[in-house]
Amino acid sequence: MRTISVLQAVVLATAVAAASFSSADAKGKVAPLPPGACAVGKKAALSGTFCSLNCDPKSQWCQQQLCANGTFVSVLPCYNSGFCTVKCGG
Repeated sequence: MRTISVLQAVVLATAVAAASFSSADAKGKVAPLPPGACAVGKKAALSGTFCSLNCDPKSQWCQQQLCANGTFVSVLPCYNSGFCTVKCGG
C-alpha cells in the first residue's frame, strides 16, 4: 500500500514538472509570420500593406513603407496630418 502511494506521488510530480516545462516553452516561442509578411517589432505587416515609419515630430513628415514579400520597400514620404497610412507595428 505504501509503495503505491510513493509511486503515485512520483508520477504526479513528474506530470507537474512536464506541464511547467511545456508552458514555459510555449511562452518563449514567437508565432511564425504568414508567408510574405514583414516583421515590425513583435507584430507582422502582411505583404502588400503600406505603413508609416520614422515620423519626424518637428517637420511632421513620415517615410512610407510597403511590405513586399517579407521586405520593406521605401515609397514616397507623406505629411503626417491625416495623409499618412497607419504607423508600422502600431
